[in-house]
Amino acid sequence: MERREETISRAEAPLFSTRLRPHRALTARGRRKLLALFAAFQAPLGVALTLQGAWPAAVFIAATWVGLALAFFRNARAALAYEDLELSALELHYARITPAGRRRDWRFNPLWVRLAIERHEEFGVERLDLLSRRTRVEIGACLGRHEKTRLARDLAAALSRAKSGPRFD
Repeated sequence: MERREETISRAEAPLFSTRLRPHRALTARGRRKLLALFAAFQAPLGVALTLQGAWPAAVFIAATWVGLALAFFRNARAALAYEDLELSALELHYARITPAGRRRDWRFNPLWVRLAIERHEEFGVERLDLLSRRTRVEIGACLGRHEKTRLARDLAAALSRAKSGPRFD
């Protein structure tokens, strides 16, 4: 009985596992500094325009700062999303987690799943999908083209190993 359990655990061992996260160039501290710098440049201009009687222009300058702050907030929130991908000889499990924490899972048989890759001649991989019967799921949408190219290469190699079956020594 132990031999059978050992065989099953080898078949379920991950061949490929990764977590995909969107890249964000600014940290929270960097965002605060940039907003403070932007406000430092805009505030004197807004005050000068208000003193000259052009207060509506100052309102639009303040609205510009608020819009930039909201854009930074939304960008930071979007960075909380991620995707998990785990492949074993028995199953390909893909999970997409939204910034709000909602989780959506897909499970595929590696023998029936196919990797659909849309390539651009100059730029590399533009879109990466998992296909199985009537199910088509885009993976790595948050990644850049070079990262998608690397993911496509690594995942295709892992799928090939999974399709050859589990290794028993």
